[in-house]
Amino acid sequence: MTLKKRLLLFSLLIAMGIVFLQKITAASALSELLPLVSSKSAKAISPHSPQRGKVVMVVVDRLTLDDLSRGSLPNFARLMAEGAVGLMNCNTAGNSGNPENTYATIGAGAHVTATGTAGLAFNAREQLPVATAAQEYEGRTGLDPSPGSVVHLGIARIKNQNAGLPHPAVPGALGTALRGAGLKTAVLGNADTSAGLRRQVVTIAMDENGLVDYGNVGTELLIHSAGFPGGFRTDYAGLLAELANLPGDVAFAVIEAGDLSRLEECAEDVVGDVLSARRKNIVQEIDLFLGQVSKHLNFKKDLLIIVAPTRSTLPPNEGKYLSPVVMAGAGVAKGFLTSPSTKRPGIILNTDLAPTILNFFNLPIPEHMLGRPLQVLAGDSQLTVLSAMQKQLSLTYNARPYLQKGYIVYQLGLLIAGLYCIFWQRGQAIRILHPFLATVMAVPLACLLLPLLPQRSFPVLTCELVFLTLGITLLALATERRLPLGSFISLSLVTAGLIITDTLLDSPLQKTAIMGYDPIVGARFYGIGNEYMGVFIGSLLFGCPAALSVLHRYRRAGLLATGLLFLLAVFLLGNPGLGANMGGVIAASTAFLTTFLLLCGVQFNFQKVVFLGVAVIVLVAGIFLVDLQRSLEVQSHFGRNAAIVLSGGWPEIADIIKRKTEINIKLFRYTIWSRVFVASLGSLALLFYRPVGVMVKVKSDYPHLYKGLLGVVFGSIVALFFNDSGIVAAATTMIFGAPPLIYLVLKEQSATKNFI
Repeated sequence: MTLKKRLLLFSLLIAMGIVFLQKITAASALSELLPLVSSKSAKAISPHSPQRGKVVMVVVDRLTLDDLSRGSLPNFARLMAEGAVGLMNCNTAGNSGNPENTYATIGAGAHVTATGTAGLAFNAREQLPVATAAQEYEGRTGLDPSPGSVVHLGIARIKNQNAGLPHPAVPGALGTALRGAGLKTAVLGNADTSAGLRRQVVTIAMDENGLVDYGNVGTELLIHSAGFPGGFRTDYAGLLAELANLPGDVAFAVIEAGDLSRLEECAEDVVGDVLSARRKNIVQEIDLFLGQVSKHLNFKKDLLIIVAPTRSTLPPNEGKYLSPVVMAGAGVAKGFLTSPSTKRPGIILNTDLAPTILNFFNLPIPEHMLGRPLQVLAGDSQLTVLSAMQKQLSLTYNARPYLQKGYIVYQLGLLIAGLYCIFWQRGQAIRILHPFLATVMAVPLACLLLPLLPQRSFPVLTCELVFLTLGITLLALATERRLPLGSFISLSLVTAGLIITDTLLDSPLQKTAIMGYDPIVGARFYGIGNEYMGVFIGSLLFGCPAALSVLHRYRRAGLLATGLLFLLAVFLLGNPGLGANMGGVIAASTAFLTTFLLLCGVQFNFQKVVFLGVAVIVLVAGIFLVDLQRSLEVQSHFGRNAAIVLSGGWPEIADIIKRKTEINIKLFRYTIWSRVFVASLGSLALLFYRPVGVMVKVKSDYPHLYKGLLGVVFGSIVALFFNDSGIVAAATTMIFGAPPLIYLVLKEQSATKNFI
């Protein structure tokens, strides 16, 4: 057996080992979610009874998983034993720590803002300084509310705040849809404090005119309590009486518990031990209240939702960014809440609640609602599983900015050092720089493998990443003894192979990787994110042509394998159930097809460029048609956007283009990824022309690799223009362009002594 065949066999064994390791990784990453994974499928929440029931939402703002785990809470325990629990992303169009925004987002079914409007909701009959709230409401809206209704005087302000959002949103969309179907709404309670009115709960149940059919949000539902911080507490007996007196035609009622919000608002003025004791007492009182509320419900046809719209920022919840949701009643089995929006067991969006309520009543979901109806996955030990999940997600989220910035600064420093050695005649530095250049390409692989290891804290996580990167780099450098450019080729192809395997296994590693995405950021929940999309494209664009340049004898087989890998990558990126990254499909298909044609010796002209553009358009249109035929529950975000475009026409297309452009411009100005992209692109452009003659030699010695580098540059530029956060994808694509090119130039200089 020849040396090269042995090397190929060795590489194959390594690849097989990594695939096996990835499966172990998937099992390890999901070990805490085995109850979810072992369940057959998610089931939609819908009543079994032919009689129409009602939905009661109890808002316990600032509630945490830790609250539910402490003390004796028999009613919470019973509801969780009979129902489903999940963690909710609380993002809004504004400050997500502001209850005015989080409550309004639930009522809109889309990310909105309502800053400065919590004190503008009143009972219609409530007396204001000059007139009743009903008279003031009529003066502001031209509408005459009924005496028993609740009105929001800030509805015009809320609409104006959301008029310029880059996505469709209608504040009060849930109430509007229910009213349109002839269903009545009600709201009870408030979170008023001595500092002012806190009646943001009205924005959950109100319609687009700021009107709720029935309810009471007045001060009569408060108790003066000198022993409670702030002096006011919720009158739970009064709330229960109001609930019992609601008209029988109320289909959706929202109840504000209030006390946790009040306590958190004055937390800075309360001693720590007292604060903890007060919090525990409040949660126990709410537990008793829930037991009484349950007596008013028929769980065979009614639905109870307990939600914390805004996360708590107090210890021990600091650094945790998801809040709990508990659901029990008709159509809800014991288990974990999930959503087609996230495709993540135990994770939902606040925008999913409104579609869930509409789906419960068999009502159509408006297109401007961004969420999807919730589903339930059977499982046990909900609090234990979700607590472990939240801890892991929070650690990754909090560590990500520090580690990514450190990595980017490292790249920039290495680029500067490499260019210095090239232009100041330091070609002999290649032996020193080679390992450092390899580490740049090893980091994405290390980040992807990192979820395998136990991550106890940020220092432990950092050490694990550093040592894992060094270990991968040493293994890659060992291939240089038998294969030219073996370190760069092995790092590229192994990284691409691991991304392929991980994606086919539903991305368990990418979901918690430092360069991945998570439910806290909320930009993506499944598939291949922009960071690893760029890594995926860049690793294949460099790795496959570089292997062809070195393994001359296997050119035909190599070309065939390259074409198949390129096709597989496009399939994974575009498949709605796997990658679901449409910007990635455009970037990958364009760059891969261009690079493959170059590798085949095709000379480009105008006709071939037109053919290339048409081929990409046909591919994207095909994916769009396939996704559009799928049901709303399983459509990707691309399919949803495509449906909006079809219904809205050219204005929607223009709006999407405008939104993507604004996001990219903003990110280009503020994200540190833009620095490394500009530096990498500038370095590549410079090295293609200077030092004079060196790149000609590189092109001559490694013709396929040279074409691959052209593909990397082209792919990064296309990724920049066709993705949200395109600058991130462009920068990570460049990871597989600048380091090997610097190495090649230094190698040619060292060999030929052709210095400037």
